[in-house]
Parts: sequence; structure tokens; C-alpha cells
Amino acid sequence: MTFPLAGLLRVRDAQERVAAEQLSRTTSARLQAEAAEQSAVVSLSEISAQVDDAQTMLAMAAARAAGRSALSDLQTLAEMRRAEEAEAKASHVEARRELKGLERLEGAHRVDSIRAEQHAEQVALDEIAVVRSLREERSA
Repeated sequence: MTFPLAGLLRVRDAQERVAAEQLSRTTSARLQAEAAEQSAVVSLSEISAQVDDAQTMLAMAAARAAGRSALSDLQTLAEMRRAEEAEAKASHVEARRELKGLERLEGAHRVDSIRAEQHAEQVALDEIAVVRSLREERSA
């Protein structure tokens, strides 16, 4: 006896795999954004504090301003990536939950099918035994 929801189970399995792939991609994007953010922090900390003349001071101020702006953008990007990852994780958990529910139903169906087959086999064996017993009684 085939599982009546086998098609849905295959669809849910595919959805779970897609959700896992999306989670993997968003995790990778988050890690890249956090690495870029950390790199910007390191770059800003490496800007020399030694000022020799006014032009150097203006160049340093411009570099720091640009660096802070870039860092702010990277921090915003990292936050967006974290939110995307959290959403992908929630989607994956939901897809996994739906898949596991169907897998439990399939397992229960399989157990019920085996029990029904065993019961039918036992009924057939009992019937054979009864017929054989009746034949032996008649011949004796």
C-alpha cells in the first residue's frame, strides 16, 4: 500500500532543501559583510595619527570621514544580512517542521501497512490450518 501523501512529501522535501540552500547563502553573505565591516574597522585604526602639515591633516580627516561613512554603510549591510539570515533560518525551521510531520505520518502509515499485511497473512494461514484440520477430521 503506497503512502497517499507521497507526492506532498517529495514537495516538502524539495522545499526543505531549497530553504537549507537559502539559509546557507544568507549565512555566507552575512559572514562576508561582517568580514568587510571588520576590515573597515582595522583600516580606520591603521590611519596614522602623525600630522606633519595642513595638507596631511586635511587628507587624514577626509580619509577618516570616508572610512567612517564606509564603515557605517558596512554596518548597515551587516545588519541587513543578519536579518535576512534570521528570516531564512525561520523559513528553514518551518520547512523542516513540515517535512518532519509528513515523515512521521509516512512512518505511521508504513507501520499500519505492515500490520495489515501481517494480519491478512495470519488470517490466510489460520484459514489454511482450519481447512486442513477439517480435511483430516473427515478422512479419519
